[in-house]
Amino acid sequence: MEKILTKEVITTICIILFAFLFYVLIKQIISKVFLKKARHHSNKKVITLLTILTNIVKYIILIIALLMILATWGVDTKALVASLGVAGAVAGLAMQDMLKDFIGGADILTEDQFKVGDNIEINGFRGNVIYLGMKVTKIRAYTGEVKIIANRNINAVTNYSMMSAICVIDIGLSYDNKIEKAEEVLQRAIENAKKKVTYLKNITILGIEELKNDAIIFRIEAEVEPMKNFEFNRILLKEVLKEAEANNLTLSYNKVDVKNV
Repeated sequence: MEKILTKEVITTICIILFAFLFYVLIKQIISKVFLKKARHHSNKKVITLLTILTNIVKYIILIIALLMILATWGVDTKALVASLGVAGAVAGLAMQDMLKDFIGGADILTEDQFKVGDNIEINGFRGNVIYLGMKVTKIRAYTGEVKIIANRNINAVTNYSMMSAICVIDIGLSYDNKIEKAEEVLQRAIENAKKKVTYLKNITILGIEELKNDAIIFRIEAEVEPMKNFEFNRILLKEVLKEAEANNLTLSYNKVDVKNV
């Protein structure tokens, strides 16, 4: 009897030791693979995927080791697995929405749809991603509202942080100005704006966009880093106004004629 118990105890210890060493080995292999991918992906995304995959491997090894230990002690693991399968099916039906959330979260991460810090729009709500989990995603609007969306409900996403932003600025000038002078003043304003930012990639004066009754519309197009288009628009307009005042360039404005009847 003592020999049998000693054999079972030793076998149990060996299973636990082997499972632990196997887990450490698999974890190191997974970590090395993901560290290579970290050079091309965001660290936050890689860390999230690494954590999820490591936990999955850990629980699989734990379940297999537990079944082996129970079999060593004479427990009928086949009947146990069958009963667990039925219980798992019932639990799966009860928690199908949660499973959909987890699948949706995994899809967002693997497809690199967005990450924490990105400015996105989902179902008409736009804001910055402040939390990206396996169950929900949290977005904060610029006015402070936070929307919590279940991952299973995220079907279409507009990501404003993925590519460079195009900034289109229309400048209205009076017909009293000479075209050559207007272009020179606009170019000086552009050069001044360039010195104040580091995120500008390209900028061009496209030329006259429209001839209105009271103004000549010049269009300027700039390529900037994501989410910098609004900031650069304000900076450039300020420089245009300063250069226009310094060079007696007349900007267009709405005029109202008042007549005495």
